[in-house]
Amino acid sequence: MRSGRLEPRRLVAAGLAALSLVLTLMGCLFPFFSTEHRLSFDPSAEVVIEVVHGAWDLKIIQPDHPPQTTSTSPVGIPLLIAAAFLLVATVASVRAARLRGPGTLDRWFTTIAAVFLAGVVVTAVTLGLGRPMGEGTGVTLTLEAGMWALFAAVVTAAGAAVMSHRVQHDEVSMNGDPSLADMPTPKDGISITVLPPEAPSSAPDYSAFAPAPQSGAKERD
Repeated sequence: MRSGRLEPRRLVAAGLAALSLVLTLMGCLFPFFSTEHRLSFDPSAEVVIEVVHGAWDLKIIQPDHPPQTTSTSPVGIPLLIAAAFLLVATVASVRAARLRGPGTLDRWFTTIAAVFLAGVVVTAVTLGLGRPMGEGTGVTLTLEAGMWALFAAVVTAAGAAVMSHRVQHDEVSMNGDPSLADMPTPKDGISITVLPPEAPSSAPDYSAFAPAPQSGAKERD
């Protein structure tokens, strides 16, 4: 059912899904964690090894050694899949906002995208925490820009799912029907159809065809 106005809740859901898509792609480009491992093999000397976790590689930085980069994508490809779900959710929400009719595709896609993205981010956090490099190792974990972007993406994706589920189909159908636009709506929100008053019925006058009174009989009395 088409209408001139866009359905506001679905429009907000589409905007949040698009924002989550952008944040997810940003998270793929920046590092997730920066972990410092302090090794104390000798009490007089401490070795610090820095490990930088990203969506596509793992970089190990040691003192007096060139950085070593290991190409790996434990969460890079799942993040791209989540971005694809968010793109489909954005398109479905925009289309549903324009049609203003009952439908569930936008709800399904926004929910799937939010749940899948949250699962990928939890996996990335689990991989980033990891285990210390043996006994006597101190670990300092620092969140980088990529992980902050993914946290924000999960929040906005969840907001998009919530807004898509707040759409009331009966309300959408009533607002989208132009034939019901002029119906008065009381405070309780139930539209009441007001019928026009009926015109008074006028019976035909047959007095002109009535027989004349008999005057002779009245005089004899």
